[in-house]
Amino acid sequence: MGIVLAFVLLFVIGCSGIKTGVETSEKNFNELVKYEGPKARVSVVVFCKTERCDKNLAGATKDLLINELVRSNRFIILERGENLENIKKELLLSQSGLIDLKKAVPLGLLEGADILIVGSITAIQPDKTKFFVPVLIPWREGGRQHITAGLFELKKTYIQMFVRIVDIRTGRILKSFRAEGEYTKWDTALGEGAFQKGAVLGGVQVSQNISVDMAVVDLVKKLSKKIIKSIPDSYYRYR
Repeated sequence: MGIVLAFVLLFVIGCSGIKTGVETSEKNFNELVKYEGPKARVSVVVFCKTERCDKNLAGATKDLLINELVRSNRFIILERGENLENIKKELLLSQSGLIDLKKAVPLGLLEGADILIVGSITAIQPDKTKFFVPVLIPWREGGRQHITAGLFELKKTYIQMFVRIVDIRTGRILKSFRAEGEYTKWDTALGEGAFQKGAVLGGVQVSQNISVDMAVVDLVKKLSKKIIKSIPDSYYRYR
């Protein structure tokens, strides 16, 4: 029985951290070949459309997506939202007379975006069991009857986002699509009990929830590739 338990434990450890999606040689090749062509000017906003989403998750998703788009070297990303307000305050301070005019930033130099990328987080499943494997092993030692029990769960976190690619000048939606991110991982809960004349000794290791962060990482990697393909070539015109 001990051999069976050891085999199961080795199997679980080997499978721990299984991530959806296979890393292909094509992806590795594309990362090595850096894009040097014209860029598109875009801004990014992300909203929550589900109760399990909050401002912090939306902000983190936006930051990760912007990072992926910048890494692609295909976009000029223009700041919007709260950070744009901070930029405006700094510009107004520069023109207030409190700063040396020779070092002041002139007004009217902010660039305008051609494309607005609008993301709406519509579903989140932070910790769902896909399936589980129970293990129960009885054994004896020192005149006591022991039972070792385990529950091995394959858990999944999931996030869904709807994305619109909008031409800011006309307001036209150029493309609309759904994207999903997920992350799967083995989790374990183990316990042991010893029985002798009605006495019970034992303890349990409580399993932990899987964070949705890794599902967000998977989501933005897929999103960045789809956004690049979804924006018409005519918008890639800046150096």
